[in-house]
Amino acid sequence: MRTYCLHLILLISAFVIPLSESKGKELPTDTLLAHLYDQAVSLMGEGEYDSAQACFDKAFAMEGVTGSPLYPVLLNEQATLLFYKGELARSLEMKKSVLPYLPEVEDLEKHVSVYNDLGVLYHRFNRQDSSLYFYNKALDAARQYGDKSWIGNLNLNLAVFYFNLRNYEDAERHIDDALRYVLQTDDLPTTFAAWQVRSAIKAQIGKTEEAGASIQQAWQIACGPEGNAEWKVRCIPGMYRYFQRKGMTDSIRYYIGIGNKLLGKLPPHNISAVGFIQTRGLANYEQKRYAEALKDFIYLNTHPTGSEKKSLFEKMAVCYHHLGNPQKAFAYMDSARMWADSLAKQEVTSQMAEVKVKYETQEKELEIIRLREKVLKQEADSLKIALALIAGLACLVIILLQQRHKRRNAERELLRMRQEKELESARSYIEGLEEECRHFAKELHDGTANDLLALEMKARTEKQASMAEAIKQVRENVRTISHELMPPEFESLSLNEILSQYARSLTGNTGVRVSYNEGSSSPTPPDALPQRTAREVYRIVQEITMNVIKHTDASSIGIRLTRHTDGNILLQITDNGHPIYPNRPQTEEKGIGLRTISDRAKAIRATIENQTGEKENRFIMTFKIESNEREFV
Repeated sequence: MRTYCLHLILLISAFVIPLSESKGKELPTDTLLAHLYDQAVSLMGEGEYDSAQACFDKAFAMEGVTGSPLYPVLLNEQATLLFYKGELARSLEMKKSVLPYLPEVEDLEKHVSVYNDLGVLYHRFNRQDSSLYFYNKALDAARQYGDKSWIGNLNLNLAVFYFNLRNYEDAERHIDDALRYVLQTDDLPTTFAAWQVRSAIKAQIGKTEEAGASIQQAWQIACGPEGNAEWKVRCIPGMYRYFQRKGMTDSIRYYIGIGNKLLGKLPPHNISAVGFIQTRGLANYEQKRYAEALKDFIYLNTHPTGSEKKSLFEKMAVCYHHLGNPQKAFAYMDSARMWADSLAKQEVTSQMAEVKVKYETQEKELEIIRLREKVLKQEADSLKIALALIAGLACLVIILLQQRHKRRNAERELLRMRQEKELESARSYIEGLEEECRHFAKELHDGTANDLLALEMKARTEKQASMAEAIKQVRENVRTISHELMPPEFESLSLNEILSQYARSLTGNTGVRVSYNEGSSSPTPPDALPQRTAREVYRIVQEITMNVIKHTDASSIGIRLTRHTDGNILLQITDNGHPIYPNRPQTEEKGIGLRTISDRAKAIRATIENQTGEKENRFIMTFKIESNEREFV
């Protein structure tokens, strides 16, 4: 796992861009350094560490290399090579030397990479506080950078870190976070590692089923098109843990057999190979195949595998005992005891050294804290001044907003009063028209119509039939005009009934086919309207239909009055005549008619829309019932 994590530490040539802006050097030197860098990275990828080191030696020997923008890139990669070669102390110091260059780098990914490498190295030196510090800095930078692959990988590193410290609660939290992030990426190596490590952590805390499910996921990836032999071998220890707890010895033998076939494909002393040999030896030991187990234990003891000596010596002693060699059994048991004593002394020494380092670190941190307090005090003073200025500005803005609000309220009130005045003026005008209509209707009905009736009767007595018939027709016309001028009887009839009668009457008098709400099913006609509104709607219908009959040569007129679900009432009048008044100035008569329509619409707060086409004219009026009007018809 630690070797795998190290693949993420390469700082690529994007380091050059921000640094080259601040440190301009001659191009030939930088070009040569870049060539040597590329050669070294390529050789490191092929495992040619000595040749890669030769490239770095040439680069660092060049004149002016320390002033080149490529210098921190070379330092970082040289530190990586030292890690691969096992020179961890030199690698750590060189990685630390890259830190001063980071403030000049805007690319947060470079910060993440360097902090992560330092976390790995400090962990190798058991400097757990420093390791955790740099891991957390790397994680903070990764979150700020917003790269889910990096966030997942760092959570994976922290899970391994806490697992090695036996802090299984934090290890479980970080491995679950790691898996949640990497599953949102196409980073298959990190996804595989997350499943594998999750299996080990879940097994350690007794969550056997989750451990088994996790190692199965890792095995599927290892067997996939991008998998390889090493990934499969890395899965076998997890498989063993799961099947051993489930008591499935046949499955253990099956996967150990697969590992035996794959082992020859891995390099000698490969970490994954060592892990498999440890698992195979433990499986043979638990199944009492002591001779086979002893072979693996001897290999682990005689090669640099990093195996824990005390446990290894104890198991070797048991194997020798069961194989009938008590002398070696006693010798290895004694070695286990001596190794335990040595470990105890080493642990005490390590703890004392760690305490000393912590003390020195705390002294430095206290000095840093004091300096920070001073800086924070200065920043606090500046902040107080800034807050005072902001507060003053806020008060000024509030005052201006209040004044603006008052002014807008006054403007709205003035507009409302003007609209009310216009509405009242329109209503007064309409009332005057209605009163004049009522007066003229009465005069025509009671005066002129009666005079014509007397004249008609006189003509008939004098046997002037043609004149009598003409007088009768004139009298009927006068009566019709009188009835049209007289306001409708809304007390006894509804608006729907009045408009229906009007449509039939207009059809009979003019020969134009006039229909009201013909074929209307949805929306439904309104059941009741206030008297004033009904009167204005009726007069508007009269004015529009008469204009259509006089000016459009229409053969049919459709009137529809409907209520919609949103509360709006729509009056639509359509005809099949030609456009009204096309391309000619308005006459005085037309102007009066349109003004009357506009004033009546304004009186009921209605909006008007006229649509004219080649085959149809459409008049649309939309309005709502005012809540303060009480009398309905």
